[in-house]
Amino acid sequence: MNLIAMHFTSKRTSLPIIILFCFVNILLQAENTDSLRYTDHVFRATIKTVILQQQGVDGSIPMIELGSNTKLHLQFDDLDPVQRQLYYSIEHCNADWQPSKVMFSRAVRGLQQDLLQDFEYSFNTRQQFLHYDLVFPNPQMEILLSGNYILKVYEDADPDNLVLTRRFMVYKQDAKVGASVRRPVPVNLTDTHQEVDVSVGISNLNLVNIPSNTKLIIRQNYRWDNAITLEPLSFNKQNINYNYDDGRNCFEAGNEFRWADIRSLRMQSDRVDYFQRDSSLIVTKLLPDPLRTFSEYRSLPDANGKFFIRNTEGSEPELDADYSWVNFSLPYDAPLTHGNLYLMGAFSDWLFKPDFRLIYDYPSKSYRARILLKQGIYYYCYGFLPIKGKKAELYYAEGSNFQTENDYLILFYSRPYTEVYDELIGVSQAKSGAIR
Repeated sequence: MNLIAMHFTSKRTSLPIIILFCFVNILLQAENTDSLRYTDHVFRATIKTVILQQQGVDGSIPMIELGSNTKLHLQFDDLDPVQRQLYYSIEHCNADWQPSKVMFSRAVRGLQQDLLQDFEYSFNTRQQFLHYDLVFPNPQMEILLSGNYILKVYEDADPDNLVLTRRFMVYKQDAKVGASVRRPVPVNLTDTHQEVDVSVGISNLNLVNIPSNTKLIIRQNYRWDNAITLEPLSFNKQNINYNYDDGRNCFEAGNEFRWADIRSLRMQSDRVDYFQRDSSLIVTKLLPDPLRTFSEYRSLPDANGKFFIRNTEGSEPELDADYSWVNFSLPYDAPLTHGNLYLMGAFSDWLFKPDFRLIYDYPSKSYRARILLKQGIYYYCYGFLPIKGKKAELYYAEGSNFQTENDYLILFYSRPYTEVYDELIGVSQAKSGAIR
C-alpha cells in the first residue's frame, strides 16, 4: 500500500473512533448531572420530605451559633424501604457556597465521615417508607469554625454515590448587624417592593480591606434564588453602611402564602375539594387557587413557605403520616410563553424542580401539577421563572404588595487576614410586618 492510500485509510478508520469518543463524552456528561453540588439537592427519586432544622424547633432555619448546645436535626424518608449503609460528612464552604480551602481538621474535630444509624419503618401507611434521623454536631463531629457548611449523605461510604445534600450555617456574633424593612425610595418600587436597610457595627473588630474581605447577603423567606449580595455604601472603623436608596437592596414583596392542609386524609379541610380512594394511594384534589395578580392585598396568617408534618389520625407523624398525590390548579386564561410557573416553598427546597413545574391544561384553562406529599400543612406560592432565568417572579400569579409580611435573614461574612476561607461573623433577622 502506498503512502497516499495509507493516509486515506487512516482517516476513514479514525472518523468512527472520533464519533465514538464524542458519544462516550456526552454520556459521561449526562452521568455527571448527579455529581456533588453545593446546594439543597436530592439525588434519588425515592427520597422525600427532607427536613433540616434546629432540633426541637419546627420550621427553624438550619443555623446554629458556634460553641452553643443547639443541634441540627436532619430527617428524610426513603420510599424504597430497604436498609442501606448510609454515611454522612460535612464540608466547610465560603460565602458563595463554593468549597473553601481550609483543612478539615481546622473546621471539624472528629471523623471525616460516619454511619447514619438511626432509622425506623413506617406503620399504618399505604405508602411504606424508611424514616431516617440524624442529630449533629455530635461527639463524632464537632464544628470548630463558623461559616457555611454542606451536609452530604451517601451510600456505602462512597462520597460519589450521593443520596442528598443540605446547606447549613454556623455563626458567631462578633459583628453587630442591625436591619430594618421599609417601603422603597424609588417611586417605581414603592407599592410592590420592600427595602432592607442594614448597618454593621465593627468597632471591636480589626477588619482589613473591608470592600474585598467582607460580604453581606440578604435572604427573603429562606430563598436563595433571589438573595441579594451588597457591597458597602460607606464604612469607617466603627460601622459599615448598606442603606442604599437606589433599589439595589429591594425585594419583590409578593403576597401572603397560600396553604394546603392535608393533616387528615379522611376529613376535608377548607382547601380540599375531595379525596379519591380508588388507587394505591389516596389522591387529594385541592380547590382551584385564585389568581391574585390584580387582587387587593389581604392580611392572612401564614408561615412564609414552610411546611409541617402532621397527622390528625395518628400519634407519630414522622412514621404514621401517609403520602398522598396532591392535585394543584391555578386558573389562567392563556399559557405564559416566555417561561414556566412553579410551585415554590420549603417543600420544593425553594428550587425549580421538574416535579413542581405546572403544566398548562387547555380544556380547563388552568395550570396544573400533581405532587406526592406527606400528610401535613404546606405553605406555598406560585413563581414564574423566565426562560434562562435564575430568579422567580411572583407578580404573574401572586401580585406584589409592599404590605406583605416577609422574613429577612441578614448574613455578614469576613475573610480573616491571610486566610483562604470565609467566616460568618454576624447574623440578624428582620420582619416587614410593620410597613404601612
